[in-house]
Amino acid sequence: IRLSLVGSEMCIRDRIYPDLAPDHAGKPYITYEQTGGRARQYLEKRLPDHRHARIQINVWDDRRTQATAIALQVEQVLIESELVSEALGAFSSVYDQATKLRGTRQDFYFWHRDT
Repeated sequence: IRLSLVGSEMCIRDRIYPDLAPDHAGKPYITYEQTGGRARQYLEKRLPDHRHARIQINVWDDRRTQATAIALQVEQVLIESELVSEALGAFSSVYDQATKLRGTRQDFYFWHRDT
């Protein structure tokens, strides 16, 4: 996921972080984390060679309009990439009281091979 976003023409590709952004990260920035996925089990009692993941992607900025514009870019990059992905609805707007940042939150499903 990160490689797809970094490899794109996005202006913030150097500010994409797993879980949390570091203190004093430049804005805008993106965070992502796995929030679940579908577990696969087979009668043969062997794990499959691929996994399913539900990934939440958050965009944060001081300005709502900038966060929204980047969220739309993220969705386009991921859906048009070679990844097997699906957006789980449109993004939600969020506000973080502690940092005073405005953001978006959107979940995607991804299939990927174990590495």
